[in-house]
Amino acid sequence: MKIKYEVISALAAGGLNFLDRANHFEPHNFKQEDQPAIYAIWHGMQYCLGGIPDRKNVYILISKSRDGEIIAYTVKKIGFSTVRGSMGRGGTKATLEIIRILGEGKNVAYTVDGPKGPGHKAKIGVVRIAQMSGKPIIPVNSNSTFRYIFSSWDQYQIPLPFSKMPLVFGDPIYVPGDASDEELEQYRLKVENELFRLREEATSKL
Repeated sequence: MKIKYEVISALAAGGLNFLDRANHFEPHNFKQEDQPAIYAIWHGMQYCLGGIPDRKNVYILISKSRDGEIIAYTVKKIGFSTVRGSMGRGGTKATLEIIRILGEGKNVAYTVDGPKGPGHKAKIGVVRIAQMSGKPIIPVNSNSTFRYIFSSWDQYQIPLPFSKMPLVFGDPIYVPGDASDEELEQYRLKVENELFRLREEATSKL
């Protein structure tokens, strides 16, 4: 089974490395001083993580499913680090690991509507992690001049070769440690609305 994962992930990584070379990311509003941070993205826009500098210091939360195993092999091959688990399966352990990683000065990428949706609906998990860790949420979104969008729940998007890709970073969102449940809901909505706004901003820069 490990050989199968290695073969599939090697092919996937090869394709992603080709797209990295063929496409051009244009970061906007990226600020090194805002790190460590929790990069909040839509599940269907995971490719935009490729434009975040210093990949080895970006940890991606990946489920413990069979598909997750292949994804974990793949993202390691293209330079990222991984955290295994989800808010549903192995959630407590994964949350504690994320908080530890942030405390060590590393960054975490978090798909706020994953792993199964509904799409483009931020869940509360990212807000609670920001509250517990004291680290900011930085929403990130992108678009590309040429793209293929799958008819999946997350409308997964893959940029086609030779695309221009504006990658827009939002301002850091800090969640107070003593925030009430009602306030946490407001922060969740803020993250969700900011991701929609950043998509529009990225589109305007194409």
